[in-house]
This record gives sequence, C-alpha cells and structure tokens, in this order.
Amino acid sequence: MVDITKLPKAKSGFEELRSLNQIYVDHTDLIYEFAYLDGPNFLSRPRRFGKSLLVSTLESLFSHGTTFFKGLKIEKLWEKREKGNTYKVIHLDFSSLTFSDKNEFNSDLCKRLKDIIITLNIKVREIFDDDNAGTILYKIVTDNPGQIVLLIDEYDYPLTHSLDDKSLFEDYRKYIQGLFGVIKSQTSKMRFIFITGVGRFAKTSVFSQLNNLRDLGLESKFAPLLGYTEDDMYHYFDEYVENAANILKLSKEECYAQIKSHYDGYRFHVNNDTLLHNPWSVLNFLASPEEGFKNFWYETGGAYPPLISKYIKSIQNTPLTQIQKVKIGDEELSDFYDFFDVPTVSLLYQTGYLTVRTEENDLGGESLFLVPPNLEVKSALTKLYYVKIRKNAVENNVIKDFSTALVNNFETHNLERMIKTFSAALNTFGYDDNEAFNSEHYCRDIIYFTLTLSGLNAQREVISANGRSDLIVELPESRYVFEFKLAKEKNFEEKLLEEAIEQTKDKRYGEILPIKTLTRIAVVISANDKNVAMWNVCE
Repeated sequence: MVDITKLPKAKSGFEELRSLNQIYVDHTDLIYEFAYLDGPNFLSRPRRFGKSLLVSTLESLFSHGTTFFKGLKIEKLWEKREKGNTYKVIHLDFSSLTFSDKNEFNSDLCKRLKDIIITLNIKVREIFDDDNAGTILYKIVTDNPGQIVLLIDEYDYPLTHSLDDKSLFEDYRKYIQGLFGVIKSQTSKMRFIFITGVGRFAKTSVFSQLNNLRDLGLESKFAPLLGYTEDDMYHYFDEYVENAANILKLSKEECYAQIKSHYDGYRFHVNNDTLLHNPWSVLNFLASPEEGFKNFWYETGGAYPPLISKYIKSIQNTPLTQIQKVKIGDEELSDFYDFFDVPTVSLLYQTGYLTVRTEENDLGGESLFLVPPNLEVKSALTKLYYVKIRKNAVENNVIKDFSTALVNNFETHNLERMIKTFSAALNTFGYDDNEAFNSEHYCRDIIYFTLTLSGLNAQREVISANGRSDLIVELPESRYVFEFKLAKEKNFEEKLLEEAIEQTKDKRYGEILPIKTLTRIAVVISANDKNVAMWNVCE
C-alpha cells in the first residue's frame, strides 16, 4: 500500500516538504544555472504550476545552504560555489498581503519588512513611521551590502486585481514601479533577486526600472524548470500510478496514458520540446485516484485568474474552434505587453489555456500554433467559453448536468440516454448560433465540445485505414465511434442514416491501436428540429 502522505499535495514550503520526507521532483540543476549568478531574474508561469515552491526552495538555499538539499543535484555544485556562505533572505509574497488601496498595500508591505528585520536579526539603521517599503528596503540593503537576497512572489497580484479600476491600477503600477526603481539602484549590493508572476507585462513600465532583468522564460533551457516530465512521472511516482491503476481497474500503461492525456502537454519554449505535466493536477489525482481524472485546475481556481476576466469578452465573436488552434509567430510568444492592450491569445498562452505546438507546413518547414495542452485544459477552455465568453452564457449548473450525464452514459453504455443528451446539447449550445445547423461539421463540433466539457477523451477526424471518422471517444477499455450526417429535409433522413452506416463499415472506422471494445454509431441530425433525428449501432 502506498503512503499518500509522501505526496506534497498541500505543501508549498520546501523545508517542510524535505523534513517530512515527501517527494521532491529534483530540477535543482536548473536552479543552479541562474542562482549562482548575481542580478535580478524573472519567471512567469500559469497558476498551480509550482512558482511558490520554487521561491521557497531558493529561500532555503540562500538561507541555510545545502542543509535541506542532501542528495539533490545542486548540492555539490552549490557547496563548491558558495563554500558555506548564507544570506539574509527577504521573501515577499504580494498575493498574501491584505490591502484595498495603495496606502494599505504599502502599510502591509512595511509591516512584513519590519517583521523580517526582527525575525532574521538584520542590523539596520532606525526605521521611521513614515518610511515607505522602498525606503525600508533601501536601508536594509545599504546597511548589509552583499548579504541580502530578495524574492518577490506574484508581483502582478495587485495589478491583476485592479484591472476594473484604472485609477487604482495606476496607483499600484506607479507604486510598484517606484519599488522596483529602489531595487534597481541597489542591485549591485544584493546577492540575488528573483521575481515571479503570471503575466509578462514590461510595457506598463513596471519593469522599466529593472532594465537588466533576466527573463528565464525567454531561455529554452529553463522550460522544464517547473512541472513534471514523463521521466519524472516514472522515476518519482511509479508506485502511485500503479496504485491508481489498481483502484481504477486499469493496466499501469493505460493509467499512464490517461494521466498524460489529461494533465501533460505544456510546452514553455518553442526551442525546447519537453512536455510537462501540471504538478497540481497530478498530485491531486494520485492522492485520490478513486475520484477519477477530474479537472483539478479549473475546480481549484487555477484556470480563472482575474487577469482573464478583464479581456475574455474581446473574443466573443470568435468561434471556439478558432480559439483552440491559433497560428502564431515566434516574436508573439516572447513579446511583452501593456496590461490594457495584451492580445487575448497571448493572455490565454500566459495563463496556461494554450501552449506551443509545431506542425509541418505545405512548404516543408514548420509553423507554430497555440493549442490546449491536454484534456483538462481543453475542458477548462470550453467551459470558460460557454460560461464567460459566449453572448448567451450557459449556467454552470447546466454544464455540470451535461458533464455528469455524459460520463454516466458512457460508463454504463446507455446509448438511448447518450443520444438524448446529444440532442439536448444541440439545442442548448446551438440554439442561438446562426451557423450551427448549416454545417454537418459544426453540429459535430457542438457535440464534441460538450464531450470535452465532461472531461471525456473525444477526438475529431481520427484517421483509420481508409479514412477519417467524425468523432471518437476513448475510454480505458472501450472506444466509441460516431459518424454524423446533417439532414436539411425530413425525407432525406433514412437515406443519410444508411449512408452513415455503410461508410462506417466500409472505412473500418475505429479499427486502430490499441485494440479495444468497439461501438460504432451512425447519427443523423435534423437541421429543422435541431436534434438527433435517427441513429443506429453499426454491427
């Protein structure tokens, strides 16, 4: 029996994690690559991707040397570099501060700095009541040259939480710009500076003061710094995957495949092909595998930061299919933007809804695309679209009804109810769309996106020996194949159903590896009634 307490599901503190002998996925060789140098560093990543654990790891490294790093890749490298040196680490998490305006933000930040002075026994000249945070930081650094390390987590939290109030946003922007100006002036006197956030927004001039900032996200070697690689999964979590497979009555290979489909696929640099699992989702699944492959990212707030809500309506007239695959250029991935003119596609990339893929183009070269990295995120993006973007939004409880119904329909092989749910989806998600019932593929996509909302592994136009099937749903031990026809007139329905049945058989749709129990269904949709008019299982 595996020890679930070894999974660091609820921990973001490195030293506590190590003291409890919990699993720590060792990418510390990459940490060394930037931590041994002086100067300010910056890294942006989506929420729930381990930024806070990284900051905590750096705090321990500079505060206590390799005390908590025994056996990790960085241990000998760091001992050789630092020779036992330790530093006073100022760790500021902007998301943990309590504030409603600039003055409260400054007040709480000052309080944190004063607490750190006492806790770390930092020797500093007198701090006056009217000193702001920048002044206090200046005094700390100038009185302790070469001894201070500054870590700022979630620098953009005040900015992204004030986007609906331009005046308040501007107050925060000017304040943080001033604070970063102080940091720049004292960079040479600090051992190390590290800043994290979700967004990369230099054009606001927040970062204009830190013009020597090293953006780790622009360097391909740091792409795998956060997240779990496929090798990490086998090395650190193999017994937990085996435990999950036993509970879910899957083979271990199939369990790995399902984890990969649901939680893998993030790629953070165009020149680094490493794909990464979301650590938050993997740990939650392995801790409670009996609950199945849930959408942990969306359910725990990782998928809908305030940054999204400000801009997402700008793509209201864009079809969902176009959002889920966007051609993009190299320069667009590395551009910095102002908070108020960031392209929504770039925002979806920065917040984790889209990730980089390359495909061979007609000229024999490669083109770049942004696509959802996995089923979990594809489901989250689809839900975001229907709940927050679409003109006639769908209520969350309606989506939940569809999700639970479809999962149950497939698990119990209840084809009658499955088709009934398809009809309800066509009415619910297509009723206000003028294009929905003019195209067979459009109707198929409504059903496809409804399946995606449910977290089911649905795929369009899957290649078999003799053609492409409209839609396939993959379950651990079974495969469902659907061939759709759109009848624009009632008297065509029977003929179209016969065509769909023959096409499915002749093309041998679904006869692909791995071999699974196969159910093939021909479906005719009525354009007039906006529902499934006829269907039949293809024997």
